[in-house]
Amino acid sequence: MYNKVVCPSCRGNGYIRTSWEAEDHIDQCKTCSSEGEISKFRLKAFVRLENIKSKREEQDWALAAAMPED
Repeated sequence: MYNKVVCPSCRGNGYIRTSWEAEDHIDQCKTCSSEGEISKFRLKAFVRLENIKSKREEQDWALAAAMPED
């Protein structure tokens, strides 16, 4: 049984293209160590981490919305 899946961060490319202040940068993918694929176990951990991050962002937005404006 094949235990690898395409990396969700780089979508199998092994690198991630980022833009910052009108400059394009190409960085090596840290999720898959530039291999383009990760194990199913690591994918589950990645998905859990992304869910935690999104929940934290939602909480931050809710806190900001609840703060009184000056």
